[in-house]
Amino acid sequence: MYKQYFKQALATLKENPLLSFISIVGTALAIAMIMVLVIAFEVRTANYRPETNRDRMLYATKGNYVSENNNSSSSNSFHLIKEVFYPISTAEAVTAVSLGNERLVSISAGRNEYKAEVCYTDERFWKVFDFRFLAGKPFTEDDVQSGIKKAVINEAIARGLYGSTYVVGKPILISYTEYTICGVVPAVSTLAEAAYAEVWVPHTTTTFPRNHETENTTGSFNCYILARSPKDFPLIREEAERLLIQLNATLSKGEYRLNGQPENLFLSMYRQGNMQADGKRVILRYAIILFILLLVPTINLSGMTLSRMKKRMPEIGVRKAFGATTGKLLWQILYENLILTIIGGLLGLIISYLAVTLMSDWLLATEMSNFREGALSINVEMLVNPKVFIYAFLFCLVLNLLSAGIPAWRASRENIVYALNEI
Repeated sequence: MYKQYFKQALATLKENPLLSFISIVGTALAIAMIMVLVIAFEVRTANYRPETNRDRMLYATKGNYVSENNNSSSSNSFHLIKEVFYPISTAEAVTAVSLGNERLVSISAGRNEYKAEVCYTDERFWKVFDFRFLAGKPFTEDDVQSGIKKAVINEAIARGLYGSTYVVGKPILISYTEYTICGVVPAVSTLAEAAYAEVWVPHTTTTFPRNHETENTTGSFNCYILARSPKDFPLIREEAERLLIQLNATLSKGEYRLNGQPENLFLSMYRQGNMQADGKRVILRYAIILFILLLVPTINLSGMTLSRMKKRMPEIGVRKAFGATTGKLLWQILYENLILTIIGGLLGLIISYLAVTLMSDWLLATEMSNFREGALSINVEMLVNPKVFIYAFLFCLVLNLLSAGIPAWRASRENIVYALNEI
């Protein structure tokens, strides 16, 4: 039966090539626009190396110190992270990361000099984030505690300086201070904003200025918390709030506020300074956009489907005369139209991939990529995601039901006499 429906659908496509072409292209463009949004969102939120634990992570990136004469908004100080986040017992790992530090790296003064993004962090960074080491290994807790000048560099820096990734144990100058390379990792895309850098070194190898005006609470560090399970998020937040209260009790002039942090990636993406994002409003906004993107082509495709149904009324009348039920006719029409919709959906998915790839600098721009040229990259793992195909198929189903549902229902319920009179 389904084989016959499939043949009927192909015959319908060949019967009016222009109408079929318009329908397929209309479906393709509708699905493409929707899937560009979905893919762009998925790339920013799904688990990809080195951020393979995004679904288990909490973020604390912005806070503010409030006193009678001061209201400072900034990232966290290392002291605050040490007192409020490091002691959280319900977390699997907690790391402090200072990003946005562009430094000059070279082998020796005046030789092969590059401007590179340097990340100052701790040994827990390598547990929170999943890096694949091409050579060597990360610096250890002892290295961090001792302030030993070791560095993990990416593959591009290694090849630029030495022409090879086999550089473990060799020296590298970072702002004319000598470090020893202990590991080499693949280059990280700026889409991985939390883990992104080109060089990673222990935070104890540099002196971060103490912020006296905010009682050493604000600074240049972001905090990333890896939970054992998303179910532990409420417990982690409660523990962080309790530890923050203890820290604020030691402050003499003001208090530090986390403003709803630590929070998941979705809320962190839409945070505006110290203002916590309204997750429901963001979801509603996306839902309205998707609805509009589906509604407009649905109206156009529905008209074309209705026109096609009118031409098939004699066929429907004959089938009803021989005992075909309304439900059976309705299912056949929806099935045939679904084949056309899926063809358009596959074409739309291809168009969306091309659009995301060719316009990635615009569609996937992040705060990190705004000041690092050429660091934004998309790999096959990011694009070819089973969830993306599932979303595309679901949107095809919805578009099919919306555009063909009413015409199919009206055609299947047409009186036999009126339908036969169309012959």
